[in-house]
Amino acid sequence: MSISLEQQVDETANALDAADLFFGHGTDNAFDEAAWLVLEACDLDPSGEDIPWDQSLTPAQQASVAALLKRRIDSGEPLAYLVNRAWFAGNDFFIDHRAIVPRSHIGEWIADGFFPWRADRPAAAVLDLCTGSGCIAVALALAFPEATVDASDISDSALEVAEINVARYAVQDRVRLKRGDLFEGLGEARYDLIVCNPPYVSDDIMDGLPGEYRHEPALAFAGGASGLDFINRLMDQARNHLTEDGLLVVEAGSARESLEAAWPRTPFSWLMSENGEAVVFALEAAELDPSPRMPA
Repeated sequence: MSISLEQQVDETANALDAADLFFGHGTDNAFDEAAWLVLEACDLDPSGEDIPWDQSLTPAQQASVAALLKRRIDSGEPLAYLVNRAWFAGNDFFIDHRAIVPRSHIGEWIADGFFPWRADRPAAAVLDLCTGSGCIAVALALAFPEATVDASDISDSALEVAEINVARYAVQDRVRLKRGDLFEGLGEARYDLIVCNPPYVSDDIMDGLPGEYRHEPALAFAGGASGLDFINRLMDQARNHLTEDGLLVVEAGSARESLEAAWPRTPFSWLMSENGEAVVFALEAAELDPSPRMPA
């Protein structure tokens, strides 16, 4: 039976809706995910401007859609893993199970160079902590073409994915991948900009995450009892790795309330995302001096 691309998307969205899946790894609803799934299955570019919605699908294309839809429903895996593709900060990245699916709110501020904080200030040395797939590091290298970007992660597997993405955008000469926990392996280096999307999910939230999250590396999520295990260490040490007018940008996510309670004297600037959430903070280097946190 002949079916148009648009009709196939509608049918696929209905199937996804009925399957009780979670959408949050590149899309946030069944229709958008259906459009992505169908276009990928039909070997069409989801980011293309002239998508032929009236085009009739061939039997082979319909079979490909059905197969990918079945995998998505039966496995519960994020679609990004099934098609090895995700977008971040307007760029297309390779992704697989070795790293979490790119979706940090930080991407919204990279293209504008973290204006107004870095306005008229150079960012020659940049650090991306917990780089994962390398998407933030690559996006930073593209946004700051004069900068050298260190990209660090504790996971060898994640760094393998990051290496693929660094090579894809041919920024190997400016993005240096480093293995280490927090600032390990970085020596005495200081940075004009430190960006971090750390593990911040508390133990109780971890226990209730949708099934899709359980296909991603738990190491990238688990933030301990309050979600602050990594962030507290970062706050303790970041000042020693920032230049005098350096900037720290961190996604605190669900740990925001705990963070503010733990660091009551720290003047966090919370950045409002397009979806209305304010879970990314910015701090000038001087604002990290001194601000002891409350005892755990």
